[in-house]
Amino acid sequence: MSFEWGRRLGLTASLINVIVPVIIAILYGLLILSLFGIFSSAVTGGSPSFGLLFPAGIFIGFIALGVLGLIGIILFLISMHSLSQYYNEPGIFKNALYGFLVNVIGVVVLIVVMFAVVLTEIASAANSSVTNVIGGFITVFLALILLALVIAILSAVLYMRAFNKLGEKSGVRSFNTAGLLYLIGTVLTIVLVGSFLVWIAWIFALSGFNSLKPKISEPSTISYSTPQPSATYSQEQKFCVYCGAEISLDSVYCPNCGKQLQ
Repeated sequence: MSFEWGRRLGLTASLINVIVPVIIAILYGLLILSLFGIFSSAVTGGSPSFGLLFPAGIFIGFIALGVLGLIGIILFLISMHSLSQYYNEPGIFKNALYGFLVNVIGVVVLIVVMFAVVLTEIASAANSSVTNVIGGFITVFLALILLALVIAILSAVLYMRAFNKLGEKSGVRSFNTAGLLYLIGTVLTIVLVGSFLVWIAWIFALSGFNSLKPKISEPSTISYSTPQPSATYSQEQKFCVYCGAEISLDSVYCPNCGKQLQ
């Protein structure tokens, strides 16, 4: 996969993760208004107006958004895999993949534990008082929330590491900010501001993918040396034409055989 392919998939995935929560918030508002209208009509005995805003259609919208969100996560993982190959950093994809798997396995574990505990509480309800049953359900509920928070934080740490490695290799600091905000937002999920910080984190990720640039190839640094003339033959040599002895350039007579040279 090419760099541009990975960048575009990351851009699309981040855009999905930015848009979906906004639409979910709108649907929640419409659902509340719809249920309120139905309740008001039932109390007053009047004909329902805004209350019949097709709650079933709103629930279908929630399902469609859930599927779209899953598609966004898959596109994000494909993008991180492509970019990890481009930057030759396996940690970019591995951390993102492990973060996704922790979420999936965590959800499955939570569902299994929840059903097991609820069935156990129902079975023991016959021999317990109403207060004990309610207290048991509240304890189980709080324990499940705590377990879900731990799983979410572990996943967020892995996502943050993936963003940090991508920011390191690409030089785009928006990814580091996205990872940090994602972790802080997950920790503060119980407070409403936590979800907002996670949403802001995806905006920074969107900006990061939009700012990604391909690596610039470095110019060649090969140097070529110029051969220097040998000092051995830097001066011209002269020899006697009679005996072959080496003589100086300005000699008139050969110092070896004594014959005149010029």
